[in-house]
Amino acid sequence: MRKTVAIVLAGAVMSAVLTTPAVAASSGGDPMCSPGRTKLVWSTKSKPWVVTHKRRVEHFTTDPAKKTFKVDKIAEVKASVTATAGGKIGGKVVLAGLEGSIGLELKAEGKVTNKKSESVTYNMTKYDTYIYYSGTKKAKGYYTQYRCDRGTKWIKTGRYGKAQSWTTPTEGGVRCGTKPPKSSLAAVVKKEYC
Repeated sequence: MRKTVAIVLAGAVMSAVLTTPAVAASSGGDPMCSPGRTKLVWSTKSKPWVVTHKRRVEHFTTDPAKKTFKVDKIAEVKASVTATAGGKIGGKVVLAGLEGSIGLELKAEGKVTNKKSESVTYNMTKYDTYIYYSGTKKAKGYYTQYRCDRGTKWIKTGRYGKAQSWTTPTEGGVRCGTKPPKSSLAAVVKKEYC
């Protein structure tokens, strides 16, 4: 009987952490809760584009060209979880919480973006400078863990930390004379490298 109860409680804890309700960090959220459950509350979240590979090419020949270019690594993003106080919480649980809170499918702890060069094939149709690239969104946030006390209120456990990860890589090319959408990686590449 004890074994069964322990399994149910462990499942309840996992469920509470993965749902990561959006609640006020000051109070820990809803006043009514199930005793023993825990949850993570996230703050200072961000998900900016990061350019990990690039190559700058000028095209001023008379004919359109379709070529494959080697784009060299200029940065990398790593998925990691760091406890800043109170002990570490499992990396899978924390990253699952960040994933749900930030709205992106993220890589597991320890994963790193491609450390080598990549190849990108693209058409060059006009005289201009072209930037070929690969990149990703870097997700980051800070967590505070809360525990349900006697089913009446959420209290801080003293466990704090931060986590970061990245999502599926995006690659492509941008002609410097164009205006890509402001929310795209191409817009970031044009602003930084054209």
